Amino acid sequence: MQEISQSRLRYFHEVVACGSIRGAAEKLNSAASVISRQIQLLEKELGLPLFERRARGLVPTEAADMLLEYHRGCRAQHEHLSTRLQELRGMQRGNLQLAISEGFVDDLTARVIGPFCIDYPQLNVGIQVRSVNEVVEAVATDCAHIGLAYSPPAHPAIRCRFRKVHPVCLLVGRDHPLAGHEGPVTLADAMRYPLALMTAPYGLRQIIDVVEFTERIHLTPALTTNSLQVLKQFVRSGAGVTFMPVLGARLEIERGELAALPVAHPVLLSPECQAIVRLGRPLPTAANELLRRIGASLPVFAD
Repeated sequence: MQEISQSRLRYFHEVVACGSIRGAAEKLNSAASVISRQIQLLEKELGLPLFERRARGLVPTEAADMLLEYHRGCRAQHEHLSTRLQELRGMQRGNLQLAISEGFVDDLTARVIGPFCIDYPQLNVGIQVRSVNEVVEAVATDCAHIGLAYSPPAHPAIRCRFRKVHPVCLLVGRDHPLAGHEGPVTLADAMRYPLALMTAPYGLRQIIDVVEFTERIHLTPALTTNSLQVLKQFVRSGAGVTFMPVLGARLEIERGELAALPVAHPVLLSPECQAIVRLGRPLPTAANELLRRIGASLPVFAD
């Protein structure tokens, strides 16, 4: 097989990402006929079709999946070479991308990202706050160098570099009737009060879904949201309770505004915080340094 054109690979990648030749043309500011011709030449070089034409658009074939994996590998190797060259110039440039769950924001920014940016002012750090599934997907597809997630699902392309168990607690206001409860509370205790829950894509809600399944119960929340901040405000107002690990409300708990009560349920005792990377991806030196600082300085991974 002859060497694959990188420019054609770029067109191919955008067609996969956009789901259509027209969408790729608009994104690349190119003519649809040009992109269509490049895809045809690529298919001719490979001797296999890359897309199936269906009513809903173009669907990648098995050959396309292999080619996409090859393209990502090329990009990762190119990035590795670029980073090594930057290191010869004293690490004066570079981009680091992180995808994280919301509960990591405060401590990560104050204890890791702030000092890192002071030490390496020419590096550009990007942080995207995502649901747990989106964090895993961002790392698996090389959209992020590092992911920080709470109870992420298993993925064959993901490697966990740091992990620590952080049980889910029942979060209540300081004046709540349960605030002074001694010892673990039960699910029955929690169900006596209005409940706020995260929405489905988030790891915290997926844990609660497992609890519902194992106990054959159905929790009817008074409030659903995709924000930990909204959950905390709901509890702080005295409107009800929510489920959350301590890491999501550490500052409010330390200030005495909220209380985290252990819950007597095995599913809620086992969730982990994880720092993840893609298996086989050569991380830039700056990303490795940032990962080292995360493991050493972020309280959620400290002993």
